[in-house]
Amino acid sequence: MADSSAERIKANNKRFREANETIQGKADELDADMQRLPFLCECPVEDCVEVLQLTRAQYAEIREHGDHYVTVAGHEQAELSIAEVVARHDGYVVIEKTA
Repeated sequence: MADSSAERIKANNKRFREANETIQGKADELDADMQRLPFLCECPVEDCVEVLQLTRAQYAEIREHGDHYVTVAGHEQAELSIAEVVARHDGYVVIEKTA
């Protein structure tokens, strides 16, 4: 994979991760009484607008590992050249960056 493609993937992942951290932070700040929160798919597809409904515990488990990202099932294909699937769940996939 060209370095520019790998860098683009990493930049997109970072952008979506930061947005999800903001979502979680605001929900915590507002003490939102929601079983599931809306999180953005952290895939590298630039025009992806998929939203995942995860519990706080599910998202926290993913975030325990700084190199783990969450994507909608099927979107992991876009980055398998620099990542591998570490878990599959109903509706979402957890990937680990290997590069």
